[in-house]
Order: sequence, then structure tokens, then C-alpha cells
Amino acid sequence: MFIDRERELSTLRVLKASNSFQLVIVYGRRRIGKTSLLREFSKEMESIFFVNDETNQSILLERFSKQVLSHFGMGDSLSAFSSWENAIRFIRERAGGESVLLIIDEFPYLANVYPEIASVLQRLIDEELSSTRLFVVLCGSSVSFMEREVLGSRSPLFGRRTAQLKISPMSYLEASAFFPNMKPVDKLTAYGIMGGVPQYLMMWNHDASIKQNITRNFLNTSSYLYEEPRFLLKQELREPAVYNSIIESIAHGASKLNTIANRISERNDKTAKYTRTLLDLDIIGRIVPVTEKENSRKSVYFIKDEMFRFWYTFVFSERSAIEAGGAEAVYDERIAPQLDTYLGRSFEKICQQFLEMRNVRGELNTHYTRIGRWWGNNPLKKKEEEIDLVCIGNDIMLFGECKWREQRTTLHDYQKLVEKSSLLSAREKRFVLFSKSGFSDELRLFAEKTDSLLLVSLEELFG
Repeated sequence: MFIDRERELSTLRVLKASNSFQLVIVYGRRRIGKTSLLREFSKEMESIFFVNDETNQSILLERFSKQVLSHFGMGDSLSAFSSWENAIRFIRERAGGESVLLIIDEFPYLANVYPEIASVLQRLIDEELSSTRLFVVLCGSSVSFMEREVLGSRSPLFGRRTAQLKISPMSYLEASAFFPNMKPVDKLTAYGIMGGVPQYLMMWNHDASIKQNITRNFLNTSSYLYEEPRFLLKQELREPAVYNSIIESIAHGASKLNTIANRISERNDKTAKYTRTLLDLDIIGRIVPVTEKENSRKSVYFIKDEMFRFWYTFVFSERSAIEAGGAEAVYDERIAPQLDTYLGRSFEKICQQFLEMRNVRGELNTHYTRIGRWWGNNPLKKKEEEIDLVCIGNDIMLFGECKWREQRTTLHDYQKLVEKSSLLSAREKRFVLFSKSGFSDELRLFAEKTDSLLLVSLEELFG
């Protein structure tokens, strides 16, 4: 099933329309939808789609040769090519002046057993391919390898690529397309637990209960997602135990570097090195108050990927109990009582995505240059205050609060937000309230009389 990815498809189509040589690097973590994207694009032109696996170089070359020869209807008349260089040169010759798409998927597997492949491609591009209409795609799931060995300045291919696409998890709205008939609250729940990875989203059964979905996907030792985070870390990292400890610490509230370091009993400098790696892999994120510069010491860390956040919040520390047959108790005693609080953070993330999308489309009356959370000192109350969302424009600010609770949001909630907004100065201030359970009649009447307040219900978030 192929859903969305229209932006990435559009990029590939623009490159194709140029009718010139292309070397496009496509990468992103496992199951993110790279192969589905490329298979969809390959329907639009003559294509050779080769997927490497973990075997030796000679077997890969033999398989590649068979696929290339079969594509050109010569599978029974020629033997395997003697080298990768000859195989790719053969594609160039048979293509003539026409466009042919060559996709080499899981490129790191090939590069690991044949390190010279990058130099071979570089030489071919410089001497023979740059004047053709070949469209070459190198695709890989090892983010660190692709960024270091293919895109990095020391790579033989550095400067040869014509584009790169880092495939990221889908937004909440893109992910909701997997569940067109579900209620908004259920769509949010599925996204908050599975995140924006298509492979994971397809595992969510919209006919089953939340408990059944969580138990089946996370608390069953034979299920795919029970081991998925550990496998992903092992693929990318040499010391997964330390990284596990860091991610679990963040999942349980350790958001500052020194707090994380203390929690895992490591030095700050060593912990900083590991967190940088996790940042590069898009597993965790780092934010500062929206009014601060990026290098601010007020920075905090959070788990960027929703599935990782769920797994490290509820599964990682309970593996012994789960493997001893206590899955039912883990859900009833550990997950169920905290799930609503957990989803509150997912709700805030979704609300921010909503504002970012509307801002890009020019639907917020003005353009905001920065959108994020804010926290800082309240000198009058002598305590730290937080504002869920603050959008900063040209002498205008939009303040937002996200209410994930069973009670309706009231005029008093709005007044509290206005009060907190006094901690930041702007010529004009606007406000937005997001609510899981709707709004009081009094608040709705007030909002109808002012242009400075926007009310957004759960239904409108997914509208």
C-alpha cells in the first residue's frame, strides 16, 4: 500500500523532467517507506530495481548481472559481467540516449563487501555518465553510513550527487490516511503509539481495541515491534547498551544533559557525544525555548520518534515481566494508568505540526518565522512557567495551549494563557486553544467576538 509521499515524488519527477544525468541519494531508517517510494516512482519510467542483501560481492554481482540482462531481454545469451563497472557501462550503452532509472537499494550492503564501488561510480560519472540521461538512485537504511560514506566530504561520490532525499516519518495528518474510518481520538492514539513510519502504521488494527493493539504489537515476545528498537540501534551503533540507557532516561523525564549523565552514571562529555549520535539518527531531538538562540544552555532533549518513545516508556524496563508471561499485568498496571498522560505529549506534538502546516500554507494571517515551546522564569510568581506553543513573527506572537483532558476548555483557560503571555512582549498577540473535549459555550461565544482567538477541536485537527 502506497500512501502520500507526494512531496518526495514531486522532487523525483522534477529531476526526471530535466532530461539530464541524475545521481540521487535516498536514505532513512528501516521501514520508513524508501523502497515503496522508489517502486512507485519506478512505474513512471524504464527501470532496473536491484536490492542488495548481506552476502558476498561475487554473488551480488551475479544477481545484478542477471537482472540487468533480463531487463534488456538478453538473460539467456550472455554470461554474468566480470565487474560492476562493466555492468553499469552495459546499461549506459543499451540505454542509448534514453532515460533509464537504475535503483541500487540497500547500497551499504554492497559497499561493505565491495568498498571500491563508490570509486567505480565516481569514475564512471566523471568519464561517461554525466552526459547521459541515466537516473541513478543509491538508497540505504543505515543513516550513519549514507551520511558519512556517501554524502560525506571524504566520499569519492562527494560533489557528484544531483539531489538527496532523507525520508522522514510521516506527519500525523499523513499517517491518519492509514485509518480513514477511525475517529479522530483513535487516529491520534494510533499515531502517538506507532509514530509516522508506514510499516508500523500498517500493523495497527482499527477493528481491535487499544489494549489488543498494544498487547499484540509490543507485549508479545514474537511480535515485530517487540524487538524493533533494539535491532535498529544494533544496525547503527556499536555500543547499544549506553544508547539504550540514554533513551530510557529521556523517556522517563531526564531531559537535560547533566540529568541524563547522572542517571546513566557517565561523564557529561561522553554523554554529549552519544546524544549527538542519537540526534543525527533522528531518534531524539533537542529544543530550546523558542525565544532563545540554538546554542542556548536551556536546551532539553526529547524522544523524537513516537514508537521509540512508547517502547522506552513502557516496554524496555518491563521486558523481564513480559518474557515471564506477565504481558496482561504490564498493560493493566503499567501502561493503562499512564497512557492518557503519555498521549498528552503526542497531542502537543500534533498541535505544533498543525500550526506549522497552516503557517506554510499562509493560513495564520501572518507568517511566523519560529514555532515551538517556551519556558522561563516568572519573576512575579517566582517559578518557572511553560507555554505549549509560541509562534514568533514580525512583532507579533501567537500563543497556544493544548488541553488533553476529558473536561471542556473554558474561558478561564484562555485567561490563564493570556496571563502567561505577559511574560513575552510583542506589539500584537494572538491566541489558539486546542482541546480534546471541545469548548465551553462561554468560550465559544467569546471567540466569535474577537479575531485574536482561534479554537481548534480534535475533529478540526484531522479535518
